Amino acid sequence: MKKELWEAELEEIFRKTEGEVFEKATLKAIFKLMESGYITTFDFPISTGKEGNVFRARKNDEFIAVKIYRINTATFRSISKYLMYDAPRKIRKDRRSIIFAWAQKEFNTLEKLYRNGVRVPEPIAQEGNVIVMEYIGDENSPAPLLKDAVVDDFEILYKKIREYMRIMYHKAKIVHADLSEYNILVHENKPVIIDVGQTVGTDNPMALDFLKRDVNNIAKFFSKYINVDGEELLKYVLEGDEV
Repeated sequence: MKKELWEAELEEIFRKTEGEVFEKATLKAIFKLMESGYITTFDFPISTGKEGNVFRARKNDEFIAVKIYRINTATFRSISKYLMYDAPRKIRKDRRSIIFAWAQKEFNTLEKLYRNGVRVPEPIAQEGNVIVMEYIGDENSPAPLLKDAVVDDFEILYKKIREYMRIMYHKAKIVHADLSEYNILVHENKPVIIDVGQTVGTDNPMALDFLKRDVNNIAKFFSKYINVDGEELLKYVLEGDEV
């Protein structure tokens, strides 16, 4: 199929599912990923937000997730702030270049975390403002966020999350910087960390402040169900000699 026909078909898919039309740069990125065999078809939107949308799609018979950052995102200034210290490369200051760098940063971070043993969606490909990654869920629906999940054992889940936080800090040298029940999926009774675009390196001047915020978020959520102490959690993450 010709590129123009692919773009027209994609525009119609997104208009029906999201009520919006993506920029030409986005459609070109998706076309390249389709042309390269990373995406075959789109199924339906999984989530929508101010920064972008996530779709369930397919690579032949395999489910995948496709995350599309809006180039005209309302959180542009916030993204620029996070990239100040942690940009994957030297970038121009125009909106499109910054959003592309943000997507590249998230893809690179997923690779790093996955390689170091933190359960995140396995990254597959990235083009422009589009990321292709592992789909977390089953044939019927995506995995729920922690805030919505039916949890069998909060103690076990909490211990696994704090272990991931420690690995992120000491092995991957990364702080999530936005970790909460809104950025953790629960799949097969296990946590999966998502939305890692805003992560910062442990050498970032704000890293400790971001870590403390992550710790407070996790402690606040789990303290509804089990005995959790935020200071003990912070100490556990920072004292990672055994990692």
